Amino acid sequence: MAPTRGPEVVRRLPRVLVGIALALPVLIVVGVLVASAVLVREPVPDADTVRLPVAAVPVPAAASADCSRLLSGLPGEIPTERGLLPRRVLDDPVPAATLAWGGEDGRAPIVLRCGLPRPVELAPGASTLDAAGVDWVAVEDGVPGSTTWVTVDRAVYVGLTIPDDVGTGPVQDVSRGVKIALVSRPAG
Repeated sequence: MAPTRGPEVVRRLPRVLVGIALALPVLIVVGVLVASAVLVREPVPDADTVRLPVAAVPVPAAASADCSRLLSGLPGEIPTERGLLPRRVLDDPVPAATLAWGGEDGRAPIVLRCGLPRPVELAPGASTLDAAGVDWVAVEDGVPGSTTWVTVDRAVYVGLTIPDDVGTGPVQDVSRGVKIALVSRPAG
């Protein structure tokens, strides 16, 4: 005699689980497509890799030992009201004896030039700014939204163009480097 079997149990998955099992691969594919569309955008330019264009100006004493000494001793970052601005690699042709910091996001950079000619604004009775023991005079250079300061009491003239929204930190920081690297002379 054959063994008797009990009633067969029919196992069925609930319809909800079947729906989830079928929809899950579709949702994963859609998620991957959306994530790749969001992540694969135009890369944001990096200040370390994008060269900064800076206009050349006459710097007759650019090749001097004074300028070489100053440029090699200046910091890699400058403190400002916007935070620390990194030194930038300049675009070719690189202007002689020129450094720049910042300039990201379309903002104007801080630009230092060493070996400038004597500024016409340096006249008897000219108003100067003393920053960390270095005398500076403001010069008119036609750069809107910026102020250019030129040292008046050092072996070579150094210009520092600063956007108006960064504060006075760059003048103080550069003045320390100027004071160490350049011999003082009477203003004028």
